Amino acid sequence: MTDASHHASLGQKILAHIKSTSRLEPGTISVSIHGHNTDLTITQDEAYSYEIAHAVFNPELAFSQVIDSMDRLTTLLHNLSDVVYGSNMIDKAGAGLKAARQLSMKVFCGEDTFEEDAQKDDKYYVRIQKQRVHARLPANHTDILQTHREVVQHAKAAAYLIEKLGINGEDLTEDLILETHRILTSKVDAESASWKEYSSVYRTDDVSVGLHTFISPEGIPEKMKEMIRQYNSDLDKAARTGLIDPIMLAAKYAHIFVNIHPFLDGNGRMSRLILNSILLKFGLFNVCLGKMEHDRYIYKEIVASASQLEDTYDGREEEEKPVAYKELASLVLHCSQNHLSKFMKAALK
Repeated sequence: MTDASHHASLGQKILAHIKSTSRLEPGTISVSIHGHNTDLTITQDEAYSYEIAHAVFNPELAFSQVIDSMDRLTTLLHNLSDVVYGSNMIDKAGAGLKAARQLSMKVFCGEDTFEEDAQKDDKYYVRIQKQRVHARLPANHTDILQTHREVVQHAKAAAYLIEKLGINGEDLTEDLILETHRILTSKVDAESASWKEYSSVYRTDDVSVGLHTFISPEGIPEKMKEMIRQYNSDLDKAARTGLIDPIMLAAKYAHIFVNIHPFLDGNGRMSRLILNSILLKFGLFNVCLGKMEHDRYIYKEIVASASQLEDTYDGREEEEKPVAYKELASLVLHCSQNHLSKFMKAALK
C-alpha cells in the first residue's frame, strides 16, 4: 500500500465518520450508543462560562458557528498533529512544532519512524537534537529517543482511541483507557519510574499538584468504574431525550478523568485524548489545546481552578455543587470556533 493510500485511508475514515453523523436537518446527528444507532439533536447546554481567563466570551455565537461548520472541512490530519503537539507542550513533553507535526503525520500515514538503532544523520533525529540544544536541554542519544517516543507514542495513542471511541462507536471502558495509556507510555519513562512500572497500571502512590491532592490509590478502581457508569448514564439520557451537547460532555469527562488522576504519569494527555475522541464521536472536529504558550497558561489555570472548586465543594450533595468544568467547556468551544474559522479561510483561498 502506498503512502498516499495510507493517508487517504485515515483521512477518509475520520471525514466519513463526521459526514455520517450529519443529517439532512441541521444540527441533527446519528451516532452509535452502546451498539445502537441513535438520532440526537445537538443542543447547547446552559452551563457555559461567559468568561475565559476574565475575558468576555459569547458561547451562543461560538456554539452556532461550530455546529454550522462541522461538515465543511476537507482535512483533519494536520489539525490532529497539532493536537498531539499542543497536548505534549502542556505537559512539557515531545518535540518542537515542525518535528512533532512531521512525526505525527508519519504515524497517521502508516509510515515508519526511527527507533533505537537510528542513525544520527536521520533528519528527525537531527531536528530533535538541534531543538533540544537550542532550548538548552540535554541532547544525548537517550534524551533524543525519549523526545521522539513522546511524540510518536502520543500520535499512536490518539489514532487508537479516536478510531475505537470516536469512529467505530465503541463504548468507553476501563480496558480501552488502559490500552490507550499503554500505547501512550510505551518505552516512555517517567521522571520517577521506568515505563514498565507505570504503563497501563493504576498508580500506587499519593500525588498532588499545587494545593490539590488527588484521590488516594485505594479509591482509584471504584472511581474509574463510577466514571464509566456516569458516562454511560449520560449517553442513555441522550438516547432517551434525543438531545446532546458534545462539547460539554467531552469537557465533563476530561475533567472527571484528570481529577481521578489514575496513573503515575500521562493523565493530562489521556484526558485530552478522551476529550477529543468524544468530540469526534459526535461529529465535531478535534481541538488543539496548548499550541501557543499563552494558551497553555490559560488551560492550566482553568484546569487548576476546576480542581480547586472540586475541593471547595467536596462532601456536598451533587445538586449543591457548581459545574466545575464549565470554563473548560467554554475554552474548548472557543478553540473549536477559532480552528474552524482558520480552516474555512484556508478552504476558501
